[in-house]
Order: sequence, then structure tokens, then C-alpha cells
Amino acid sequence: MPAVKAKPGRPKKSAAPKRAAPRASLADALGQAAWAEADSALAEALALCDEAISGATDVDQAALLDLLSQSLARAARKRGFTRLGALGAKEAFDRKRHDFTNPPKRTPKTVRIVARGVARAGETLVKTRVGPVRRTGKK
Repeated sequence: MPAVKAKPGRPKKSAAPKRAAPRASLADALGQAAWAEADSALAEALALCDEAISGATDVDQAALLDLLSQSLARAARKRGFTRLGALGAKEAFDRKRHDFTNPPKRTPKTVRIVARGVARAGETLVKTRVGPVRRTGKK
């Protein structure tokens, strides 16, 4: 079968038209700015962590740990993280949301939150760590 030749005076039709390079969108620019802010807050938290570990006095260490906590919380907020649960609170046990620090022989109905979990956009990234609720003996 002979090849089809283009008619003189008409340009060849290509399968896909050429497109200009895509421009950066506003969403991309805002996303990059959010990353930059989160990176800065995380860098600050890492520096504070080093200071807290490097033998500061007890008073200084408590203050540094408080600042470290604030810095990490700020970095997490910039990335859309939310904390799950409240330390010491009692909740009904849910396998999808909770992990035991030391798994008991029998799964209790109620647990106490030992360490809060982390979520972003409704997705659990780190489950809430829990322990069993200690019963107080009747006298």
C-alpha cells in the first residue's frame, strides 16, 4: 500500500496539538508556601530538641520542652494535622482508633488515653495509644 502524501498547500495534521508549558497555579504556589512555613517550624523544633537533649539544667529543660511542644504543634497545624483524644481521658475501646501500650490478656471495654493520636483530613496517621482503666477496689 503506497504512503499517503499531503496535498500541496495544506499543512500536515498532527495527532496532538502543541501546548504551551503549564504555568504554576495559585494552588501550587500556596502549597509551596505552606511547605516552607512547615519546614521552618519543624527546623525550629529540631533545634530546640537538640538544646533540650544537650544537658540543659532541669529548669531550662522544662522550658525548652514546652517550647519544643509548641514548635511541633505549629509545624503540625501548618500541614493540617490534628490531635486525637485528650491525655488521661476515658473512652470506649475501638480497634480502628486505638493501640495498647501493653496489650492486656482481655480487651477492656473502656480505656485511658496515654498518648494522643494524629490525623489529617479524616485519615488516622498515628493511632491513639491507650492503656486499660484501673479499677479501684471497694472497701
